Amino acid sequence: MQISDSDGSPKEKRRKGTGKITLNEVAEFVGVSAMTVSRALRMPEKVNPDLRNRIDAAVSQLGYVPNLQARNLASVHSDLILVVAPTFSSPGFLTVSESLQTVLSKRGYTMMFMESGHDGQSEQKTFEKILAYNPAAIIQFNIDTVEGCTQLLANVDVPILEIGALNPNSIGMSVGVDYGKAINKIITHMANASLKNIALLCTPANNTMFRQVLSGWNTSMLALNRSPHRVVTTHLPSTITTGVNTFRDMMITWDDLDALICTSDEMACGCMLACHSAGIKIPNTVSIASLGGGALSMVCSPSLTTVEFPWSEIGIKAGKALLDLLNDVPGEKFIEIPSTLKVRASTTH
Repeated sequence: MQISDSDGSPKEKRRKGTGKITLNEVAEFVGVSAMTVSRALRMPEKVNPDLRNRIDAAVSQLGYVPNLQARNLASVHSDLILVVAPTFSSPGFLTVSESLQTVLSKRGYTMMFMESGHDGQSEQKTFEKILAYNPAAIIQFNIDTVEGCTQLLANVDVPILEIGALNPNSIGMSVGVDYGKAINKIITHMANASLKNIALLCTPANNTMFRQVLSGWNTSMLALNRSPHRVVTTHLPSTITTGVNTFRDMMITWDDLDALICTSDEMACGCMLACHSAGIKIPNTVSIASLGGGALSMVCSPSLTTVEFPWSEIGIKAGKALLDLLNDVPGEKFIEIPSTLKVRASTTH
């Protein structure tokens, strides 16, 4: 038996067993994924009308008969979108997840959230569990996709969306910010304020974010003819307590420190508390700034200079981009959302 391509040319279809037309053959005939065909048959309201009409026409022309039992099994979690983050306390994650739900719930999707931890082995186990749910899509928030996970996801016919640090090597779509540009904004501001001995305090982060932060730091400092050697990284949780303890050690090592950049608001506030305890005046003796821009930056004393990441906007744009992916609507693979420097009392006299 022969069937024709969309251009009218005949094409031989191979079928095993029963000789019936399969879902994959319908998908290939239309030029979309099998997942899209399955969705059009199960949830036609979630598929673009023109595309749905093409699929219906192909089903009719090819004589495809759906396997009702398979459809019932596959549709148990067909509206489920799984979101994975290292921890739910990751900076920005709560705001992003709320924005995502605002967009996706209106289209009938349910979201499930999972923590993967910062360990690659734990991450792979998490993704193996995820795939058992037969999700409609997978969203990753600032996660390093280890090699084993990359192979798993590459073989799954569902949209993959990464949120957080913009990832040029994403296996799916990436929506987020450039941490290197954010660091540059703070360093430029501090240099303009004649601050010379600047240090960087890095909290736990995925590789993409960490590379961007260090690249932006080194490039910006060297461009000012400043040494970029004052860098401290910690694997401890990004908390106020960690900031307090780490800052004390930093001042012992670099007693001439006059400026500090932290990669989270929580760590920066901890460093400010350590200053208050030691009688170090902010910003007269040490200026402190952070990456994040959460509510904490505005209520600490003095108010904290920060680069604000618009996590709510990021979540909304990511949600809309995912809906397009789910409906096979072409879109940009990388969407960068600009950050904004908010200068406050912690760096200005």
